[in-house]
Amino acid sequence: MSFKLAVETFSGRLTDSDRTLVSIILSDPSQVVFYSAHELANQAGVHASTVVRLARKLGFDGFPGMRKALQSETKVAFGPGERVRRRLSKADESSSLSMLVHTEIAAIEAIEETISQADVDNAASILASAKNIFIVGRGSAAPLGVHLERRLRRWGFQVSISLNMQTRDLAASLIGMGRGDALVSFAFQSPDSLQAGYSALLKHSQAVGAKSIVISDSIGPTLRPNPDALLSVSRPDEAELSMRTAPLLMCEALAITLAHLSPERAVGSSEALEKLRNAFRSEGD
Repeated sequence: MSFKLAVETFSGRLTDSDRTLVSIILSDPSQVVFYSAHELANQAGVHASTVVRLARKLGFDGFPGMRKALQSETKVAFGPGERVRRRLSKADESSSLSMLVHTEIAAIEAIEETISQADVDNAASILASAKNIFIVGRGSAAPLGVHLERRLRRWGFQVSISLNMQTRDLAASLIGMGRGDALVSFAFQSPDSLQAGYSALLKHSQAVGAKSIVISDSIGPTLRPNPDALLSVSRPDEAELSMRTAPLLMCEALAITLAHLSPERAVGSSEALEKLRNAFRSEGD
């Protein structure tokens, strides 16, 4: 079993220390395969015994078994961590722009390490069949929610968006969600980006018969309950940078895939939008 699958299917309780370890591992598995249990523990600021307990929780034969699973599923020589190090070694360290460009290129390339087109197709099919789509986000996730909302409206979908809401107001905004609808939630390890009441949010969508999609960074596999579709993208420098380039790309991939799934709807909605815009311009003249 792969490490990521072991985390996603684990039905027990993960502590905050466990989540930190999982996030570090998924952010740069090509580097973690060279760590000892003590080195990984030091990276996470926990005791080495916590690393061993996590490995056994997930069904591995201690840390060596978990590391072996990572080695078998990680392209060590060309992993995202190695690529970003190579690029940064070529970049001018005195140029912030150069370093930023190279780190974002590495973050985008790392997407293919964790997300497949089948994952995107699954999420897009949920949106394509949804009667109404509810988008939830907060903190640095809010701009992504706005961007996705605009893209979905352009294709003619009924979208409701709730950003930076307190739990009381969020509950009121979701009261109309029901069977046949879809929930899109953003969840990042940054404390101000993880939606308050996440667990209750997912449980409510399940209870009313709505499908759920979560777009996240490496914290995604540790979240419970599991959504119907998880698009979890990690970056090698996740601990240092919190730019949302990769999740934004996921939003675009969803929009483009939706257009391919329902070309008639996409074309018809675009034509209707342009017609309405022209009408507004004519009246303005």
